[in-house]
Amino acid sequence: MKMVSIIGLLILILSTSALSQNKPQLPGQDQPIRISTELVQLDVVVTDKNGHVVRGLTKDDFEIYERGKKQLISFFEFVDAVNGQRLSHTKNSIAGQSSSQGPLAADIHRIFAFVIDDLETRYSDMVYVRQMLTNFIENQMQPGDLVAIVRTLGGKGLLQQFTTDKELLRRAVASLTPITNRLNVFDSPTKEDQKSLTDPADLMQELANGIGGPGKNDGLSLSEDVKSLRAYMSLGTASFLVDSMRQLPGRKSMILVSSGLPILSANRGNVSGDVSVLLNSLTDKATRAGVTINTIDIRGLGAQKAVADFEYDPPGGSNSSTFGRLPDPIQFGFKNPFDTTEAHQGLRVLASQTGGIAILNKNNLEEGLGRIVNASNAYYLLAYTPSDSNFKGEFRNVEIKVKDKDLKVYSRRGYFAREEKPAATPATKQEQVLTAIHSPLVRQDVDFEARIIYRASQPDKGAIEIGLAINPKTLQFQEANGKQQASYEVVGFVFDELGKLRGGFSNTVNASLTPEEYNHAITGGGLGFTTGMTLPAGLYQLRLAVRDNKTEAIGTLSQYLEIPNLSNGGLAASSLMLGAVSPNEMKKEAIPLLVNGRISREQDLRYAVIIYNPKLKNGKPQVKTQLVIIQNGQVIYKEPEQMAQAGKNAAQTMAVGQLGLSRVKPGRYTAMLIITDTLAEKQSRTITRSMDFMVQD
Repeated sequence: MKMVSIIGLLILILSTSALSQNKPQLPGQDQPIRISTELVQLDVVVTDKNGHVVRGLTKDDFEIYERGKKQLISFFEFVDAVNGQRLSHTKNSIAGQSSSQGPLAADIHRIFAFVIDDLETRYSDMVYVRQMLTNFIENQMQPGDLVAIVRTLGGKGLLQQFTTDKELLRRAVASLTPITNRLNVFDSPTKEDQKSLTDPADLMQELANGIGGPGKNDGLSLSEDVKSLRAYMSLGTASFLVDSMRQLPGRKSMILVSSGLPILSANRGNVSGDVSVLLNSLTDKATRAGVTINTIDIRGLGAQKAVADFEYDPPGGSNSSTFGRLPDPIQFGFKNPFDTTEAHQGLRVLASQTGGIAILNKNNLEEGLGRIVNASNAYYLLAYTPSDSNFKGEFRNVEIKVKDKDLKVYSRRGYFAREEKPAATPATKQEQVLTAIHSPLVRQDVDFEARIIYRASQPDKGAIEIGLAINPKTLQFQEANGKQQASYEVVGFVFDELGKLRGGFSNTVNASLTPEEYNHAITGGGLGFTTGMTLPAGLYQLRLAVRDNKTEAIGTLSQYLEIPNLSNGGLAASSLMLGAVSPNEMKKEAIPLLVNGRISREQDLRYAVIIYNPKLKNGKPQVKTQLVIIQNGQVIYKEPEQMAQAGKNAAQTMAVGQLGLSRVKPGRYTAMLIITDTLAEKQSRTITRSMDFMVQD
């Protein structure tokens, strides 16, 4: 490893992980719900007494009744969501192998969307929400699971977080902290109240200090209209999420985590009629989208009225009348307290109408969620031609039974008798690109790779540069005047963590390549495209699309990007920047691996990273770095630790190095740099930066 200068190498690139687009038309089992005068197709889950999916049933084991009249089953299929293949999909790759750009439709097995109803959930119970979700991510989530975590107060923009990446989900769980809103069941906490709501023991002390405690309520939560508004907002978030999940393949599971939905209160307010309409619309929409809505009462096993705090065992022991959670009349009103029965009505209705599971009166939330997860492993598809084909928009009850009475059936309770209209095909170029951009799955009709790197431009801003390598084999070229010509759009959108559009670009590229240039693009890694922008500190998602203007084929991918706020003083670093240079050349500027990350074995690999906010001792940093080379998950090279170079600016330092590749076999590798500030506190002294590269002959 040879230390070098990095003049000319500080150009940004950071490999992207995609989660983009599926084809708009999904055949076979990927459309579990079909409703027409000629065919009604519904999904159903059958479990045993332990909550495990029952496999091996046949058509003769089922009976279907519509409005009490038995129907003839004309179609029957068992779908294994864990092990079965959903869609055939041919994937082209510039590198000649599958890249880690995110899930294709064929890669997705199960789909879960968690809706956290933080309008109806007290701050103390958010601890148990985080614990339950963390257990799901670490112990129940499997490869091929596509997951989103959305909160009522978080805004619809968090729908951008559909992902298979556990690290992104851990970040989403960590963000489930109190958000101020006057419609909360409990009063909005002060900044001091929000400092550490992570541990139940700590929460007991925080609650004793008055978070949401008696005497602070302004009477707003006592209003029936306000209770209905809370339910309206929660159902509206769920409805928006169902729309987003409609295009995803197979049977999808939504899990609404709440402290109850008071939609069936006896003393309804003026807006409760709208809530009932929204509930009916949501259940019908979920049925047609193939979404089951499961519900979890985060309060667990409660008393007959709204719960208060988790109490320690009283002196009288478990036989005391005050054992366990205590009624809390201030949570949902003094005159008409939202007791357990009322709280559970809306949750039961949502689950039962859509074939989901309601987890109520259960303290073991992980076990309850496990039942929902197990029921998502497989399902049956049943279809019949309705005996009454005169659709007038009325609701028709459907009951699906199995002959074995010891088995539990989870099925949809019916449908509105109206024809399912196929989604309109996006007509314009702009509509096609926007539809592709907003899909959670990868679309690779046009195949491309992208690399994005970051460096600081100001303490509270970061510059990013985007490099694309587009596979010319997936574009339609035509020969004209001795050149190969193609026209394509390159579009990018930048969303912040709340889904607000914060920037973007749109470029039309008219390529006209000589035979030599075209051959180089085919064999050398693709057509290059670069652009850049500056963003303020924050968490973003960059969504990219390439559209062939001749064939209308589209490719998409997506990457989460964090711009650190250097003014906070924490250890940070630019992206790891890679370049190619002639062997043993120490002073010559490197050619940045800006687009496709390809480098010849006849070249040396040069790396560089800028380290921000190192701690100083006697005016000098003491930062160590170690380069690790990984292939197929195995460490194949580990550089000895070395000290980073001290710069003229005390607020930053630099790590650079060079590695010969003549003995390296061709293939894809990952360079990871471990950065350790020996003067920083233990919990914040180490960060890593990584970048993929391809070695070729």
